[in-house]
Amino acid sequence: MRPSIVVLGLLALTGAFRAEAGDKPAALIWKGSKDKAEAEAQQATWPELEKLLEKTGLTLPEGHPRLVASKTVPGLKPGFWVWLLGTCAADEAAPVLEHLKLLAPGTYSREVKLPAKKLACPKGPDSPLEARDEVLKISSDATLRVFTQEESESPDEEGRGNTVSRTRFHFVLFGKDGEVLDTADTEGDEDVRGNDPGSGPTAYRCTNTRLEAKKGTGKVVLTRSCGASAFAECGAMLSADESVTVTVSDGAVSASDVQRENIEYAECE
Repeated sequence: MRPSIVVLGLLALTGAFRAEAGDKPAALIWKGSKDKAEAEAQQATWPELEKLLEKTGLTLPEGHPRLVASKTVPGLKPGFWVWLLGTCAADEAAPVLEHLKLLAPGTYSREVKLPAKKLACPKGPDSPLEARDEVLKISSDATLRVFTQEESESPDEEGRGNTVSRTRFHFVLFGKDGEVLDTADTEGDEDVRGNDPGSGPTAYRCTNTRLEAKKGTGKVVLTRSCGASAFAECGAMLSADESVTVTVSDGAVSASDVQRENIEYAECE
C-alpha cells in the first residue's frame, strides 16, 4: 500500500485531560487486563516506548512501570491487573497524562485514595511535546506521526558553551494497536549564539523548517535554511540549504545524515 498523507486535528484539548484526571490523586495506567498472563505479555511493547519517553524528557518513578493487582491500589476497581506508571496529585497528573497519551494513546487515569506521602508521580519534560498535523500512513499496520519539542542550552558558570534554542522533530512509527515500533529524530529551527573564551564568538541560525512527504516511497524530507553571522572565519561555511531524509522501511525508522546544497563560504580578504 502506498503511503498517503492524512491531516488530522489535535488529539484533544488540555482541558479534556484535566477532566479525566479529576480533582483527586490519580493513578496513571498504561495497559491492563483481567488475565494476569495477558497483562504480562503486554510488557513486550514497552522497551520502544520507554526509550521514546526518555528521549522526550519524561521520567518515571523508580520501579515503574510495575504490574499490580488493581485491588491493591485503594480506589481502583478490583479484578484487574494493570501496568502502573505512577500516582500523582490532581494538579500534577494532567500535563503528565497529556504527554503519555500522545505517545501511548491507550494510557488513562483513575482516581485513587492515597495519602500525599505515598504518591510517586512521573517527572514531566522541561517543555511540552506537541503533535503536528502530518501523518504518513505506511500500511494498514503502521503509521508515522510527527511531534516537536523545544530545547535549550546555556553556557556554564565560566562562560564555556553556547546559548542554544532549537526545535527537535520526533518521527514515531506506531503499530495498528498504538504501540511504538521505532523512532528517529532530527533538528529543525535552531539559534546558536556564544562567545566561548576558548573558541571565540559563534552565531548561526537555521529557519524555515519544512516537511515534505515523498509519495510512494515511505520517506519524509525535512528542509531548513541555515546561515552564520559575520563572525564566520575565512573559508568557513556562511550559508546552506540543509535536508534530512526520514525513511520508513521494514518496520524501522531512520534519519539520514544532513545533506547540504547552495553552499556559500565566507570570503577571505
